[in-house]
Amino acid sequence: MELRPLSDPLGDPFFDAVRRRHPDVDVVVLPPAPPPVPPDSLETVGDDEVAATLIRVATLARQLWASAARESAETPEARFAYGTGPGAVRAAARVTTRRDDGFHVLVAIRHELETDGWEVTRPPGVVERIVAHLDDLTVSASYAEGAGALLFELSSASLPVGEARARELTHPSGGDR
Repeated sequence: MELRPLSDPLGDPFFDAVRRRHPDVDVVVLPPAPPPVPPDSLETVGDDEVAATLIRVATLARQLWASAARESAETPEARFAYGTGPGAVRAAARVTTRRDDGFHVLVAIRHELETDGWEVTRPPGVVERIVAHLDDLTVSASYAEGAGALLFELSSASLPVGEARARELTHPSGGDR
């Protein structure tokens, strides 16, 4: 970034007038932001990588859930959700259930994650929560003791697939909600 002496004009009539009228005020003019990249020009990942990511997330979520909630009838349901930015999706596997032993399941999930090398944190708050990261994967689990509600979700990083393909993957029946 180029720094100019205070006496030099900025080249913008508005800011030049502000500087003349208020010499005691520092005026900082940032360069213009680069134009946004059109979504269609981004490189997209192929169908094989998208499918492999969903399988990987579903398999790992089932393994973690089975080892932490051994007597559970529920299993994680894997699907695609919108990712960050237009035309991106992420694979996510989720279980939502009500359990009396939810806190113990949360502790077991944390133990499994730490044993497997995940970076686990416990965000502060009223609801017991853990968030864990490993490579491009994220686990989020929480337990609300009063309601007995337990939520477990494992998700991948966003995959650029294009806007039309993202709609197809997140709404497999073809209908919009």
